[in-house]
Amino acid sequence: MGRIKKSIIIKASSACVSGILTAFLFPNFNFEFLAWISLIPLLYAVKSSNSFKEAFFYGFISGIASYIIILYWIVYTVLVFGNLPYYAAVFALLILSSYLALYFALFAGFGKILLNNFNKLNIILIPSCWVFFEFFKSKLLTGFPWENLGFSQYLNLPFIQISNVIGVLGLSFIIVLINYAVFHFIFYKGKISRKQALFELIFVLSVFIFIVSYGYYNIYSVRKLLKNKKPVKVALIQGNIGMFQKWKITKKRTTSIYLNLTKKSLKYKPQLVLWPETALPYIISLYPYYWNKVMSFAGKNKINLILGAIGLKFFDGKYRYYNRSYMFSKSGSYSYYDKHHLVPFGEYIPFKKQLPFLAHILRGAGIGNFTAGKKFRILKGGNIRAGSMICYEAYFDSLVRHFPQNGANVLISITDDAWYGRTSAPYQDMSMTVFPAVENERFIARAGNSGISGIISPTGKILKETKIFKRTYITGHIKLISRKTFFSLYGNIFVYAVDYIFVFSIIFIFVRRQAGKIHKS
Repeated sequence: MGRIKKSIIIKASSACVSGILTAFLFPNFNFEFLAWISLIPLLYAVKSSNSFKEAFFYGFISGIASYIIILYWIVYTVLVFGNLPYYAAVFALLILSSYLALYFALFAGFGKILLNNFNKLNIILIPSCWVFFEFFKSKLLTGFPWENLGFSQYLNLPFIQISNVIGVLGLSFIIVLINYAVFHFIFYKGKISRKQALFELIFVLSVFIFIVSYGYYNIYSVRKLLKNKKPVKVALIQGNIGMFQKWKITKKRTTSIYLNLTKKSLKYKPQLVLWPETALPYIISLYPYYWNKVMSFAGKNKINLILGAIGLKFFDGKYRYYNRSYMFSKSGSYSYYDKHHLVPFGEYIPFKKQLPFLAHILRGAGIGNFTAGKKFRILKGGNIRAGSMICYEAYFDSLVRHFPQNGANVLISITDDAWYGRTSAPYQDMSMTVFPAVENERFIARAGNSGISGIISPTGKILKETKIFKRTYITGHIKLISRKTFFSLYGNIFVYAVDYIFVFSIIFIFVRRQAGKIHKS
């Protein structure tokens, strides 16, 4: 009995180590080099387990250890802005971490099934299993792709270039592939020959060399493309208005803060100026004085000004509110985009009709009542065609790719990370915003109310960035790109392919087992 308990403790500890190592891949730790071995302790625990349930348990331990570290900032956000007691904030962290840990657990459970039924094919099936559940996590219940495994490599520029073909989930596939190959080489005995284990390791090493080689080629290709393109000067305005102040101070005061900062940036002669998400936290179209003031400011100073505000439409007998980005062009025209992917329990209340009592409680807590946009509108000003990513829309690659498809030659990101305080969350947010740039081969100009504001190149390099919680502005250059990447055109086709491979492998196992039962009977 003692021996069994000791074995369980060792396996559970191994799984926990994997979770901790995985958390250390992301900001503010940034130990991204650990990605190639971080899952090996979990794979060992799964291999040594005796059943789906036991492997599921180890996966859950690994997942919850990882997400508690990654998402610790939830406690701060709920405590400060939710006005809830400390124990409730900790409970919120545990609930969210437990939910996300289920995907680790499902990977481990189904990974055990694959390990029991295949040997040579697992070099593809185990990474496919991971990507299937990571993709599911990114879609289910509106999706939460926060710090998917591939995001950990945002500083590894040569490696992430291949995301313009396979996307960030494809990077997750490669990371798990390498982890499994190393794991299988160490623990191959009794399953495959040493020759087979060595072949797998050489195969994976060849894949890695190819990906990095492609990365260096793509960086060279992008630099060559940009060489003769005319730079566009941009100014990013960071108002740093506190979250509690933002909705209380007067429209005059808020508008003055952003206009004054913008006036200071004009000495650098920007052509494009960017203000953050809901920089003007009111329905600007209902206030002609402020609408005309901002519009005339853009025209007078010959700038294309993009800003966040609240939009309003009336149809079907109801007023609809939108989290909106506007572009006031220097020619006097304007265009807008309404946020598609709203934050549940932040910008809207899910299941309002099914759970009216909950909706009533949450409205009292100040939850937004926004409507999701329907069209992927491009913000137009002169030769600038901007695709607007509002807040965490930047992590949803299937959404972002519509902008270059519709003609966007630059991407802009407007956000307000004041909710997160001085935690690692703003840095995690910025790190994930790198990937739309690479996947779609576009410059990204990013403005955040409290930071981080910055400029990201089409190869994913962060060219400039601000400090958080500082009222400031920065200027820099972007270039306009029209060519479309494979990912922009075809999206997650690689991910769908490996997902199908995983699903068919599970179906095959099930059918084979049923056939075996029939044969025995």
